[in-house]
Amino acid sequence: MSAAPAPATGILAGAGSFSPDRPEVLRYLGHRGQELGPELEGRLSAVMARAAAEVRPRWVWRVCPVAPGPEGFAVAGTGLVLPGRSMEVLLEGARAVALLAVTCGPGPDAVAARDAGRDPVGALVYDACAIDLVEQGADACNAAVDAWAASSGLAPTRRYSPGYGDLPLAVQPALLDALDAGRRLGVELTDSLLMVPMKSVTAVVGLRPA
Repeated sequence: MSAAPAPATGILAGAGSFSPDRPEVLRYLGHRGQELGPELEGRLSAVMARAAAEVRPRWVWRVCPVAPGPEGFAVAGTGLVLPGRSMEVLLEGARAVALLAVTCGPGPDAVAARDAGRDPVGALVYDACAIDLVEQGADACNAAVDAWAASSGLAPTRRYSPGYGDLPLAVQPALLDALDAGRRLGVELTDSLLMVPMKSVTAVVGLRPA
């Protein structure tokens, strides 16, 4: 299996400023189309504007050759192995894999801890905004991977995160280590393999010949 070209700088970084998407924020809040009323509309708009000003997702990504092995797909140059049927489907015919990590940083966690008691509605809305913003950051990072893949003669798959399907959270330590995400983004893991800051996302994208 021939190796795909890698980005010249190895691990690539990015950041972006985004505005929360109102329909997505309402979806995360469990809204079902009921009337909000002027007061709640005003609160929603104010918190969304605050989140847009305060939350700035950052990300890193890296492309590595990948090859199937007895325990799963081994990611060259790292200690990461991607096991399971989900990865067999995603990475069938792949020459390489892009590893992604995105975070909104500790700000949203601090707001949740500070405001949950004194302003529970505002805290919930802010949390929903942060969820949407980290997903927008993941989309932007994914777009950078897709653009690089197109320029390299490769076709990207959809992105796939640990914890979905049969890709276990047990791969998180090696994935974050491969991206130096602790130093570059401040993303760490709890004993139960949950990421801190909480508004963080990791994913893999397969890269096949176009």
